[in-house]
Amino acid sequence: MTQTNAGAFDRQIQEAAARADLGAYRGGYQKGSATSTAAMRVGIAVCGLFGIATVASLATGYPALAIVTGLPTVIGALRLLLGGMASGGPGALHLYQGGVVVLHKNQVRVVRYADSTVLDNTKRHTQYGRTLSTVYSFGLTDTDGRNLVVGSAFPGGEQWGPWVQQDSATAQLPGALARLRAGEKLDFGLLWITAGEIGSGNTSAPWHQVERVEIKDGSIDVRVAGRRGALAASWVRLTPNFSLFHTLTDMAAQGRPLA
Repeated sequence: MTQTNAGAFDRQIQEAAARADLGAYRGGYQKGSATSTAAMRVGIAVCGLFGIATVASLATGYPALAIVTGLPTVIGALRLLLGGMASGGPGALHLYQGGVVVLHKNQVRVVRYADSTVLDNTKRHTQYGRTLSTVYSFGLTDTDGRNLVVGSAFPGGEQWGPWVQQDSATAQLPGALARLRAGEKLDFGLLWITAGEIGSGNTSAPWHQVERVEIKDGSIDVRVAGRRGALAASWVRLTPNFSLFHTLTDMAAQGRPLA
């Protein structure tokens, strides 16, 4: 874990988390602390090599070759400069059991899982059925109703990614169960759930007919008894609050009442 040092923003972050009642602190991560720094060093080294080649070409009387080596030097330097400017200054991700606080472009933004829509854009790279790497990315809604993306700009995704998935479902579950017990239908993009059924559009089946909700390679298939194809299908990335959806379908599969 990379502990953040947001300087003057530390107090604001702590106060924002307390006001939003986000609960216990999970951990903090500095924006681009590993990957961006390494990439910057490599870029500087490459630009330096091209620069040396340019000077050598001029010194030995080969101006045409100097143009060939000098152009990448200029372009590389501009990219490094613009890349540094685009980082927007300090950035940090602080995770709590009940949400996250993000420092981005000198703004402190707060997400409460219980009130947020969470879009899971996590991508898993596999080969021969084995997961080679996982890149976690989430679209969130902050307490001001603005969209916010938390992703690979922050290192340590293998740790904070599962926290976002698990903690968001835990925070949203009590409210979801209360709505189901009140007879409401919960919409999850193309899919929906009630206390007694799962479906998509006008197609549905009672929970006791559902054999499994299959989640594989980012797809969701609802399989029911006596039907060859899927009753309903969607994609994880198109399913708002997917972790909550997954929790509810697991509860139903285990025979635990949703109402």
